[in-house]
Amino acid sequence: MNTFPRRRDQRRLLAVVVLLSSFVLHPSSFAAETSFQIKPGEFPPEGSAHYIGGELIALDHVNRTGVLRPDRTDAQKRGDWDLPLPFTLLPFGSLSYHGASAELRDIPIGTHLQGWFYQTPAEPKDAKDAKGKRAAAKTQVPRYERLSIEAAYNLASRLEDDFSHLARLQRAWRVDAVDLEKNILTVTGITAGKADAKVTLFQLVPGTRVWKGRGFGSIADLAVGQSVFINLTYATLKGPGRCKDIWLDAESRALATAHQQEVHKQNLRERGFAGWIDTVDNQQAVVTVTLFSAFDPKLKELFRVTQTTNDVVTAATAEDNLRTWDQINDRKRGTLLEAKEVPAALGSSGLQVKFKSELLIEGFRPKRVIRLWPGGWRVDDLPREERIYQ
Repeated sequence: MNTFPRRRDQRRLLAVVVLLSSFVLHPSSFAAETSFQIKPGEFPPEGSAHYIGGELIALDHVNRTGVLRPDRTDAQKRGDWDLPLPFTLLPFGSLSYHGASAELRDIPIGTHLQGWFYQTPAEPKDAKDAKGKRAAAKTQVPRYERLSIEAAYNLASRLEDDFSHLARLQRAWRVDAVDLEKNILTVTGITAGKADAKVTLFQLVPGTRVWKGRGFGSIADLAVGQSVFINLTYATLKGPGRCKDIWLDAESRALATAHQQEVHKQNLRERGFAGWIDTVDNQQAVVTVTLFSAFDPKLKELFRVTQTTNDVVTAATAEDNLRTWDQINDRKRGTLLEAKEVPAALGSSGLQVKFKSELLIEGFRPKRVIRLWPGGWRVDDLPREERIYQ
């Protein structure tokens, strides 16, 4: 009797083997099985996010969503290059631009970003589980569109431009050569005084902006030995990247950071500080909130208890995209009881605020998002498109 499998069975067996091997060996599949899962109302541990660098090619600043064109890497096949990665910023997700806190509206299209991402949690078994539904925020794309092989990582916990990345790592580019005929800038990365083993060649174009002192410079101001910051575009698409902006000195960099700090402070004045509600004492109408980290730490002083009439906060409920329903009408004032430091975590400012509200409303529930305005900050109306209630 013939003990060999029939040809049809052989083909089936081969298909199963190929399928299993592709699942086991594909790096993105393995990462998807072992990655950390976000939980509603909880900050993730440090080091649990998945890194992806890429260029911002689309954004919806109202809903805090966007699209990256990921950098090309050796993990990708050629056919997977430049496929889009739609993302949604987590409630505690932060952005940095020019070395300061920022909002998505502040970052121009075409800016290269460094990002840290998580996967969308699995859908809850119970379709009526509202918490699970809120956690499973997704960016919808047409089925016919191909996405990046890392598209499962679509929840952004942190995004920063190259300027902010360099500043945070105490890193800069040392100019080694400037070839104005070939439009090539040769640099070496220096991190905390230690030079990279290899040089990097960036493209220069007539539209490259050069910042010098308190004003504009030009490409002709580039000189060997300078320590510069560079914001890139077309990273890995045109070699290591094309220079979008170059800051030649410490003064120009400090000016850029100071300007962005003021831009973001104005945003906080108009939209409030965001955080998660930790606990609610229904009997005493006391709400405890941990603020997210997306602001200058110096502003924590605004919530300091002073034992004066300035010990007040104004609160408005918000959704996971940080949008309020109608803050000018929904706001509730309260007495600031306590502001204390708590253990820091990824996405957390480490500041916990406790206040007694004049009235507890539906949105004041644990693990829900809230906006707070400190002291005498005036709560004003927002543009119609930003309000959930229309």
